[in-house]
Amino acid sequence: MRDWLIKLRGNATQSEIAARLGITQQYYSYIENGDRQKKMDIQICEKIAEVFNITVADVIRLESERSS
Repeated sequence: MRDWLIKLRGNATQSEIAARLGITQQYYSYIENGDRQKKMDIQICEKIAEVFNITVADVIRLESERSS
């Protein structure tokens, strides 16, 4: 589970974030749950950083903290 993504999403729905990322809600749900993108590729990292107005380095840090 990627709790950091859920926190960043706040009150937005998965559908809203998925639309901003250019992916389906189902695929975004899989990412949040850790079922997809177990090791996030750079394109997803970049999109997430852009949507949540954080840096790619922040995404990498949050993802590495999750894995620790």
